[in-house]
Amino acid sequence: MVSFEQFWAILCKRWSLLLICTFLVCAGAFASSLLMTPVYRSSVIVQVVVHAGVDQSDINALLASNQLVQTEAQLATSDPILLEVTKHHPALTMAQLRMMVSSETRINTQLFVLNVQSTNAKEAADLANEIAGVFIQQQEQSHQKENQKQEQELQQKISGISHQIEKIKLQLMHGVQATEKDNLENQLIMLQQHNSQWQSALSQLDVTQTQSSDFLLIVQAAQPATEPIQPDIWLNTGGGLGVGCLLGCLLIIIVDYLDQRVRNINDIQRLVDWPLLAMIWDIAEQKHHPQSSDVNGEAYRSLRTSVTFVANTSQLRTFLVTSAFQDEGKSTIAANLAIYMAMAGKNTLLIDADLRSPVLHEKFGLEADKPGFSNALLACTMFANRASLPHAHPINLVPPIISLNPFIHTVNIPNLRVMPSGPLPPNPSELLASKAMQRFLQLLDHYGAEIIVFDSTPLLGLSEATTLAHKIDGTIVVIDTKQIHQAQLRQAHTILTQANAHVIGCVLNKQKIGRSAAHSSYYTTYHHSNEQTYTRDNEQSEEVSHIPLLNQSSTLDAQSEMQTPTIPLQ
Repeated sequence: MVSFEQFWAILCKRWSLLLICTFLVCAGAFASSLLMTPVYRSSVIVQVVVHAGVDQSDINALLASNQLVQTEAQLATSDPILLEVTKHHPALTMAQLRMMVSSETRINTQLFVLNVQSTNAKEAADLANEIAGVFIQQQEQSHQKENQKQEQELQQKISGISHQIEKIKLQLMHGVQATEKDNLENQLIMLQQHNSQWQSALSQLDVTQTQSSDFLLIVQAAQPATEPIQPDIWLNTGGGLGVGCLLGCLLIIIVDYLDQRVRNINDIQRLVDWPLLAMIWDIAEQKHHPQSSDVNGEAYRSLRTSVTFVANTSQLRTFLVTSAFQDEGKSTIAANLAIYMAMAGKNTLLIDADLRSPVLHEKFGLEADKPGFSNALLACTMFANRASLPHAHPINLVPPIISLNPFIHTVNIPNLRVMPSGPLPPNPSELLASKAMQRFLQLLDHYGAEIIVFDSTPLLGLSEATTLAHKIDGTIVVIDTKQIHQAQLRQAHTILTQANAHVIGCVLNKQKIGRSAAHSSYYTTYHHSNEQTYTRDNEQSEEVSHIPLLNQSSTLDAQSEMQTPTIPLQ
């Protein structure tokens, strides 16, 4: 379940996708509305006339008029009416007309409305008037037939009663017995009463027929519409805007769920608990010196400051620089971290511990056959074998009789020394996990370097970095968001956690340059102009440590610092 904060972060990250989706749907709705054929509607209003008097039957008829109106409205669009209309329009089918016609009643009135929709405004009006006329005509004819039938029945009844009355009167005139005379007179009275009732009914029927001859009236005839009812361009566009927003939000959630790439520091902090030490920008390859305005100058100074703070706070001295994959720039980060540490006046040793694909000797212009890390481990292996003899002392009690000087080389950067990888061994994993590595680290404890930086192999697929991370004081993980994915970052985090490595933070490499980088470069020149003064003041107030293997002074001279070449920022 995505929380509102997570959704807002995703929305801010992929707002362009929301904008594009909304624009496309909204534009599509607008364009389709313009391309749609306009539909016009014409309406005719019909009144159902109900005559009410003062007696109770008339009041009941008035109360039932609402139901009568609804009935008439339904009958107006019935098939017999529509079939009669289609006879006058050969091009119009019954199904088409049924789709065009509708009716509605006006609540608490005796009115109902016949609506006809058509792509032709005049056709809609003509059809509406014609349907109303045909309906009224058929209803009047139906009522006339019914009244005529009732009148014929009443006339027949009256004629029969009149014949009986005349017959009884003739019998009374010819004379009859007293008893029979009374019966005939009673029959005559009853027949005369029935005759009077049927005569009243016939008179009432005549009145009703006269009133019902115009009980359906067209109150308002249909007129051709001037504006179409469909399409409603602005309503459709507004609906497209809302639908586009909803689809855009749904699409953003789906894309974010499917996208397993690591894009920024927010994604990293959501996956792992490593603090950000620095952010290195992806700029054109160039070299860098203390007075350069290169934005990555401040980035590496920030990295140096973060590492120095951790080193001073937690008493750390050795640092391992690794990454999840190859070509994420870990060697460049390690080299420049060592360079900037040396530029700050710290005696720094850079060790190429990548015994599979070393590159530091190329970056510093050292020959490939220079003795280095693997030679030092081999020497420690031989010493460890001798120390394991019965007459030997324990390793931690033996003084550092092995010198690392043959394996460490000076470069044209004050305070910095480099130990290249040396010849590549056939078993780097076993070599780094052996007692020789433990002895090598003990020798480094007696070496006069304040900061030692290891460049190791990648974490995924190889075990060397994991072995070293367990032995080194602090680990720095280099992350290139263009290569690594979330699952791989989690895997790297799991590997380091299982190795009980002390990860001091991560470095985001090859980041797209933004406003924050430009802001940093604004202050770069000021920083360089004051860094030299700060260094000279420290030289006068503090005693600078001396590295035995360095043939020149470890003090950072301003002029030599300006001419110091460093590793290309890749």
